[in-house]
Amino acid sequence: MFLLRNEDKKTKYFIMGIISCFLIFSLIIIFRWGNSTLLGSLETFDNDDVKYIRSAWTLVDKGVLTYEDTVTPTVFIMPGLTYVLAGFTWIFGKMNGIIAFRVFQVLLQCGSLYLLFLIARKIFNSKIAIIACIIDALYFVETYVTSLVLMECLFKFLFLLLIYLSIYALNEKKTKFYIAAGFVWSLSCLFRPPIAIYPLVILIFWIKNKYEVKDMIKYATIVFMIFCIVMSPWWIRNYKEFSTFIPFTKSSGNPFLQGTFPNYDDSDGFGVPYETGSDYIDNDAKQVKMGLERLKIYGTKEPLKYFLWYTVGKTIKLWESPFYWNGVKGMVISAIWHYMILVTGALGIGLYFRKRENKMAGFILSIIVVLNLSYLPYFTFSRYAYPLMPLVMIFSANFFYGISQRWRRKNEKRFYNTDC
Repeated sequence: MFLLRNEDKKTKYFIMGIISCFLIFSLIIIFRWGNSTLLGSLETFDNDDVKYIRSAWTLVDKGVLTYEDTVTPTVFIMPGLTYVLAGFTWIFGKMNGIIAFRVFQVLLQCGSLYLLFLIARKIFNSKIAIIACIIDALYFVETYVTSLVLMECLFKFLFLLLIYLSIYALNEKKTKFYIAAGFVWSLSCLFRPPIAIYPLVILIFWIKNKYEVKDMIKYATIVFMIFCIVMSPWWIRNYKEFSTFIPFTKSSGNPFLQGTFPNYDDSDGFGVPYETGSDYIDNDAKQVKMGLERLKIYGTKEPLKYFLWYTVGKTIKLWESPFYWNGVKGMVISAIWHYMILVTGALGIGLYFRKRENKMAGFILSIIVVLNLSYLPYFTFSRYAYPLMPLVMIFSANFFYGISQRWRRKNEKRFYNTDC
């Protein structure tokens, strides 16, 4: 399942060579750049990454999960990244823990490259899988994120592992694969709540491929039980701290409110009374209320404008640029590579629609579509599309492979005609 046992030596050398080159280059980058890629300051703690670092330090020192300060328990974030960072802090110390975490992220990215190969091979073939890995390794964003102290590397690795296990679960119809996939999915939710919608993709596949109802109920029950087991410590902790059931976080209000402004232009004001809550949980509820009021008022006045914004406009915002912040060198080249992937990926999807022979390619496409839709109610930007890019790369690789096969057949035909 995870081995290259049946691959020829050339394929093994190719994939190991790609991963080794990526490993060496990424290690050079993280040690050369150091903390220069931090989005905030370790003195003022004014951005997501440094707040996560402080959160980990506080967890180690005081045993309390915080975020906005070092005193108040938080439910603004999911606990996954903080606990991972806290583990590195506990073992290596505060500053060395950051370095160790970046090295860990490089290894995770290498693992993600390997998972990309396995997924693409399972869906198409080894040649397309190698092309997908080359495209991914040359996508400089993959190296850049190893230098950040955010959850992108961790979540993407879990996401790709989840997809690979899901493919086996759907193909083999064995309980052990659903157990493994359910566990990885539940862990992923501790990092990114939107992945909670993932079972919808599985349900669509079940219905489309006419699974028996008893099997659907059986597997869904198993996965739900695993989800409850993994999430229950988080739920219990939240109930103890805040006296209410909070399944994930209380931080969706602001992104939801921001998302109600077409093109994120709030220069004309909020258009509704701005209310501030007594704490950030109350504030979150008030921001959701303000967002709904804005949609009720302006969505009624300009329905077409808001419909297009919440479908086409936000989708464009999600995909229009690579996840590439902080003015790092090479942004233009990365942007060109990004658009090449999107264009050729779309063409590769077109090839799928022409034949529709590969049901697992349809499964991958469903994941892209469903997760894209899940982000549309909120503020969308390139960070959220980043974990989906490897899936687009699979279709991009399919396109390049199709072109190469057509070119080869044309040359063979020309050769035989000349020989005759």
